[in-house]
Amino acid sequence: MNFYFEKLVLWSRNGWKRELAFLPNKVNVITGDSKTGKSAILQIIDYCFFASHSRISESIINENVSWYGINFRINDKHFTICRASLDRGKVSDSYFFSSYGEIPDFPKTNNKENTIKQLIETEFGIDRNVKVPFGSKYLSPGSKISLRYFLMLTTISENIITSPSDFFDKQNEDRYREALPRIFDLAVGIDTIENILAKEKKADLEAEIKKTERMQNRSSSKKDDFHDQRIEIVKRAKEFGLINPDTDTTTALQILSSILAENESTELVDVNSTEYSNLKSQEYQLNRVVRNLKNLKNEYNMFKDALTDVEDSVKPIVYLRGKKSEMIKTSIYEDIVTTLEADFMSLKKDIKTKTPVDTNVLDLIHEYEKKLADVRKKLAALPQKITGFQTDKDKYLFMGEMKAKLELYGEQSQSSVVEYTNDLHDLQEKLNALPVSDSSESRIMFIKLLEEIIQEYVNIAGKVLQNYEKYHPVFDYTKKVLLLRKPLTDYIENVGSSSNHMFMHLFLFCGLHEAIQIKKTPFIPPYLIIDQPSRPYWGDRDAPKQKLDHGDEANIRNAFELLNTFVDRIEKLNGQCQLIVFEHVPPSTWARLNHIHLVEEFIGGNALIPDSWLQSETERN
Repeated sequence: MNFYFEKLVLWSRNGWKRELAFLPNKVNVITGDSKTGKSAILQIIDYCFFASHSRISESIINENVSWYGINFRINDKHFTICRASLDRGKVSDSYFFSSYGEIPDFPKTNNKENTIKQLIETEFGIDRNVKVPFGSKYLSPGSKISLRYFLMLTTISENIITSPSDFFDKQNEDRYREALPRIFDLAVGIDTIENILAKEKKADLEAEIKKTERMQNRSSSKKDDFHDQRIEIVKRAKEFGLINPDTDTTTALQILSSILAENESTELVDVNSTEYSNLKSQEYQLNRVVRNLKNLKNEYNMFKDALTDVEDSVKPIVYLRGKKSEMIKTSIYEDIVTTLEADFMSLKKDIKTKTPVDTNVLDLIHEYEKKLADVRKKLAALPQKITGFQTDKDKYLFMGEMKAKLELYGEQSQSSVVEYTNDLHDLQEKLNALPVSDSSESRIMFIKLLEEIIQEYVNIAGKVLQNYEKYHPVFDYTKKVLLLRKPLTDYIENVGSSSNHMFMHLFLFCGLHEAIQIKKTPFIPPYLIIDQPSRPYWGDRDAPKQKLDHGDEANIRNAFELLNTFVDRIEKLNGQCQLIVFEHVPPSTWARLNHIHLVEEFIGGNALIPDSWLQSETERN
């Protein structure tokens, strides 16, 4: 993506216009006194990029500004977005938008936020396919990713620049904290839209397969219920002598259906049958075989346990052999010890050796139990005795009951089971055909690339880290923080001092943006806004230094040299970058650095809101 800001524009409430101009491929510096509005520039850019709330100061700034605007180029287009000032702290819905970069004399509402945002997101490479890959409390899975999430990789605000644990802005907001791990892989090129969509489709197919499997299981269970009911119908018909006991279930159902359909006056069949007694005999024999096999298995296990006990009793011989030099030996010592050792080794071999009892008995038990289950299943379908009908009334009542049950259970179709099986086959084929890539290897390679790039920046400016100059960078992917590892160890150092933390932020973001340029990912605009790298050296707001120490000046110079080197490295990659830096230090700090551009100095009454605006406001009141 090609992107850079050309201008930031403010319109006062009395119609005056204020512009700050920026250059591409430069470190654009706005320096000057405290409380002149430098940090507000970051908030204004964020506000124009559709912020749902803003911390733009009401005093001095918002009370004097009617409209805020940014003018920028993205890809081959030139845009202007203006947004009306906050109303008592509430963001405005009024936007002016120009698709050819017009900066109006005074903005008037001409467009809606959603329309402008959709157009800008398209230029960022964000369409409806760029979705949240997995959900959370504040983000719905499959929802569209906002361009504002990607902007977390373009700012180092005053809130985090010296933080040891926070490297990305807005992590105090739940939505952005949850968004960072969900957009990071896409932002830096670890994963692609196509692969994320494939993963989403895979998840959908896997869910559909599980659902179909549940339906198939329910259908199979229902089929088993129908089968059991059909067997019960046939068994009762045989008990009453309507069907010969030796008739199989399928034939019996056909005979019974024919009897019911033709409404015949049936006569009882010959009930002499040897099948029941034969099956009972088989059941007894099979049950006895299974019982004997199980007893054999138990006795064999007891035998193996006994061998183990004997082995334990002979183990002292191993100890005695180890103390051979300390033993007083008799003439039979060697014979006894040798014999016991041989017995010990033989026992160990016998215990470890697998025998047919180990491998075959369980298989035999399983085989005979299966045969036993089949016999018992057949027995369940046979009547133990033939009862016959006491009266014709009993017969007709039974026939009516059988007719109703056959209508319900007699024609159970297998089509639903087959249908689910076919559906599962089709779904599995679609799942197998999905070109889903495992991003874990890509993630590992990106981290290696990032750490290698950062190592070069550490080599350039590492002396400012003092004791940690020779340490190696480690990117904690899970926590999204940069750490330092002690050389030739796996020890992660607990780095102290706000100066080191500031440089760690510069190292990480320069490394990230260079890696993004190398991988040519489309979602992160190539700009970086940094709020006061000199913050660690000026003290806090309540007790700021009046003058920097010589060593502190050198460290700030090193920070600018680092940023200058970053621009140079991006140019060598034929890439683009734009840095906007807010500072207190004088221009002499970055003298002779070719990529540094002074935008303005906010000194002597010059500020984001110039004194002339304040005077005019006073006069107007």
